[in-house]
Amino acid sequence: MTKHAVVGLSLSLRGEAAAYGVRVTAVCPGVVETPILDKGGPDDLPKPPAAGHTREFADRMAQDIVRGIDRNAALVVAPASARLAWRIWRYIPPVANRMTARHVAWARATFGAQPAEAGTGGAAAEASGGPRRAHR
Repeated sequence: MTKHAVVGLSLSLRGEAAAYGVRVTAVCPGVVETPILDKGGPDDLPKPPAAGHTREFADRMAQDIVRGIDRNAALVVAPASARLAWRIWRYIPPVANRMTARHVAWARATFGAQPAEAGTGGAAAEASGGPRRAHR
């Protein structure tokens, strides 16, 4: 099931479950740096900017999520940076698409990443909004 399907199902269930006193909140976490990245790794793997601060970051995100659930929010997007990205995608998709394309180009230039091959469903396809279909 896709993330979009989970959100749609949660929002639909929310309306039906409310009649029985059941609250439903869909939680959409943004990019989360996990402690596994703090343990080192290959020397050629760049260190994340928040290395060593993941617990603090995770705690703040958890507080955002709990606050949203306490308020009976239908959808909780956390942390604040993820909410900003979500709002841009929701209200002005062309701007979000350009920002994503610029970020992918920067990442390729900086880290030497190669684009995914066509039809593989790799990160490049996801970053650009999904696989492209051939025009007929």
